[in-house]
Amino acid sequence: MINRAWHEAHRLPTNAKLDERIAWHLEHARECGCREMPEGVKQALLQRGIEIPARREH
Repeated sequence: MINRAWHEAHRLPTNAKLDERIAWHLEHARECGCREMPEGVKQALLQRGIEIPARREH
């Protein structure tokens, strides 16, 4: 289920830099989690030693 209010208030910018994408997807996993995090973002998190958060269940 999508958290529409969160998505409307938190748009991922077009051509977002990797740091912006990481921050957005981490917050998305906490607040909505309507879909899986992209593999590229997951790999970047692992390379930085950041644990991949569990997808939020509704």
